[in-house]
Amino acid sequence: MENRQKTIILCCTMDTKSNEGLFLKKELEAFGHQVHIIDMGMKKPSPPGVFITQAQVAGPYYEQIVSSNVRSEASAYMVMGLKNIVRQLYADGKLDGIMAIGGSGGTTMASAAMHELPLGVPKIVVTTMASGNTLPYVQGEDVLLLNPVVDIQNLNFLTEHILRQAAAIMNGMICCPPLERKAKKAIAITCFGVTTPCVDRCTELLQKEGYEVLIFHARGTSGGKIMEKMIAEGHFCAALDITTTELADEVAGGIYSVGSRRLREAPALGIPYVVVPGALEMVNLGSEETLQPAQKARTLYYHSPSSVKMRASGAEMKELGEIFIQRLQHSRPGMTKVIIPAKGFSSVNMPGKVFWDPEADRIFINEVKYKMPDNVPVMVQDAHVNDQAFADVLVRELLRMLSRAKY
Repeated sequence: MENRQKTIILCCTMDTKSNEGLFLKKELEAFGHQVHIIDMGMKKPSPPGVFITQAQVAGPYYEQIVSSNVRSEASAYMVMGLKNIVRQLYADGKLDGIMAIGGSGGTTMASAAMHELPLGVPKIVVTTMASGNTLPYVQGEDVLLLNPVVDIQNLNFLTEHILRQAAAIMNGMICCPPLERKAKKAIAITCFGVTTPCVDRCTELLQKEGYEVLIFHARGTSGGKIMEKMIAEGHFCAALDITTTELADEVAGGIYSVGSRRLREAPALGIPYVVVPGALEMVNLGSEETLQPAQKARTLYYHSPSSVKMRASGAEMKELGEIFIQRLQHSRPGMTKVIIPAKGFSSVNMPGKVFWDPEADRIFINEVKYKMPDNVPVMVQDAHVNDQAFADVLVRELLRMLSRAKY
């Protein structure tokens, strides 16, 4: 365990929470760490003793912020400045951990800046927003939210206790050894319940070859999106993208869409990348009562009380094929391969199952097979995605690519 003095950045709205911020700073300093406050407040000029002032965070947007009557607009300017500052502090070796205290506004700003940092950097927010929908703040990453029970609007026996605990937690996190990257022996895999047999077989075979396998549940922000970030950060020597269902949500309005980042990072980095249309035929929706009338008229699969799946149409499958081509076409030759199971993409996409629609699937297959550039080989296997033989092919091809890769 490393005991050198660490530098902790504390993001705080000093116009409303200065006493609480200074209290937390003192508690952190009691552990021997250096603590710098960044003022995210927008109502008053920063008080003395602030490391980076409100005006410095705002930068060229300072006048717009102080004159704005729309809080969301002013916050957006502050977030841009805060992100730039946090990135630079980390790059300069002046940030070992980051904390924040705040309500909804402060939590939104601070967590957005935290997402600019790599995984493994300690990130803590003390906020009442920890009790509720935390997705907007955590975004599938390693941001720890602590619920203070009462609002942090003054110091009292409870807020002081929670802030002391938060300081102790940060001390424990920041004194742990840093996240160890095993980039040359770690492989990312995406998974869904309906592709699990394939994932399990691939994991077994890769582990026998000495690789460490990290499996991502392909449920959007906390699945494919965070995997793409980890690929970009260099944590993996290869990726086996078995479950690309999030793309169907991007096309057809599902709940796990992560925007246009999917399928991009491995080709950009040039690591071996095998892509499969696992569960691509299903659009992920919420509970039945959340469905729109047009969705209710489609072919549906009730996966659980909170999760209804909708079969992608032929037109949507064609669009998905176009996305595969668009995002993979610039891959380094020999480093990306698409492997398609012609007999079905999930456990409910096979003869006799609710999502079996070979004509719609064939539209996707033909789009990718005949239009993908030569630098990205496309293999169509006479198998189902969950057949053991198909998993064996995936691992065989990935290992061949790894044997040719140069790092």
